[in-house]
Amino acid sequence: MIFSTYIFTLVFLPAVLILYFGMSRYVSRKIQHLLLIFASLVFYGYNHISYVWLILISISVNYIMATGVQNAVKPLFRKVCFVTGVLFNVCLLGYYKYYNFFLDNINTLFDTDFVLKQIILPLGISFFTFQQIAYLISVNKRQEKVPGVLDYVLFITFFPQLVAGPIVFSQDVMAQYQDDKNRFFNIDNFAQGLFIFIIGLFKKAVVADTLSIFSGNAFFDPNHLTFASAWLGSLAYTFQLFFDFSGYSDMAIGLGKMFNINLPVNFYSPYKSKSITEFWKRWHITLGRSLFVLIYIPLGGNRKGYARTCFNLFAVFFVSGLWHGAAWTFVLWGSLHGLVRVFEKIFDKQLEKIPDLIRIFLTFLFVSSALVLFRSWTVSDALIMLKTMYIPDVISFDRISHLAFNTTLAYPDIIQSIFVIGILLIVSYFVFLFPKNSIDLYNEFKPKPKIAILSAVLFSIAVIHFSKVGAFIYFNF
Repeated sequence: MIFSTYIFTLVFLPAVLILYFGMSRYVSRKIQHLLLIFASLVFYGYNHISYVWLILISISVNYIMATGVQNAVKPLFRKVCFVTGVLFNVCLLGYYKYYNFFLDNINTLFDTDFVLKQIILPLGISFFTFQQIAYLISVNKRQEKVPGVLDYVLFITFFPQLVAGPIVFSQDVMAQYQDDKNRFFNIDNFAQGLFIFIIGLFKKAVVADTLSIFSGNAFFDPNHLTFASAWLGSLAYTFQLFFDFSGYSDMAIGLGKMFNINLPVNFYSPYKSKSITEFWKRWHITLGRSLFVLIYIPLGGNRKGYARTCFNLFAVFFVSGLWHGAAWTFVLWGSLHGLVRVFEKIFDKQLEKIPDLIRIFLTFLFVSSALVLFRSWTVSDALIMLKTMYIPDVISFDRISHLAFNTTLAYPDIIQSIFVIGILLIVSYFVFLFPKNSIDLYNEFKPKPKIAILSAVLFSIAVIHFSKVGAFIYFNF
């Protein structure tokens, strides 16, 4: 089920809210949680009922292993439970997400003919798998205790964050689920949650899905792109991805707030970042936190010398690329971010001397260009598009002399270039100088008539666009 659809906004969500809070004075917290778990499983299996058994098996195995880790008397048994749990999650993710990728590469390298399987990637598997590995690590370190089974199931399945994050840690929400006062309706929380939910809905249904038309056309066939259309396609996808995923995250935060649950922030003006280091503190924040816990710290973090720290940083981004998808485009995208992050680590003091506005522009330029790899179907398609963006025909050596004497050819190229530069300046204004993001507006929210009117207008416009809405981009990951 998708947030930005009629079935969710007009049927599912109102029904769950009414039932959940309507029974709060007559039943226990456990009964309410049972309802919320059931609703979350309906939400998860709405389009593919087969997904439900998989997530239930995953939850069961992880809960049993976490309990074993916590209650083990002998260190060996505790270690066996922990390693078994981690391997189960890695193998589950490896089979569904990477089986065909590795088999296809083996066929290419060794000229074998292993048959690829028709594997449907379960929604959210990358998210709830990371979530449960992080939880096993936390229990293994004695940082928290295993809760009751209902609390744990709700922790994993809570529908606002189930299929595309934020990636929630137990310490983020467990105490909130167990707090009795949170099971009663709170008009202030509901109004604040509804406000940011509508902002996220508008971001996705109106802005992101409109931009998808331009990016889709550009990436469909990069061989026929001009300098201007390549840049416009690249920028369209850069902003489509942001509005799509940050819109989802805003909706998730809003839905959580309606149920009196504070979910962690996942985006905070990432395109205003002065470096890739800062970018990953603002973009998909909970993924960065998860990779820090699951990859960076186990590899030694910054505790084993400067060279090892640089290697560990690169490894984090390499894994981030693989996490996003089983394709070389994602691996290269993650590796490029890793190389730039290491570069910033090495030359940090020198980079700080560069004016902030220039650093912001260069960071945005790199992020946007790297996203060409992220979006392209193949590495060769990405290289074709990047070549058109950075080495257009208008400046190729074999055309310079010809264009100098042929104004018929030169003027259209010049006009295209001026047009693209103008678009870049307009985009830069909104990205760099726009005063507040949705999280700022959410934190400063106060119920006022003008806010209610604005929310109603945004919601109405978003609903009109529902028929054009596609699935969230991060459903693929």
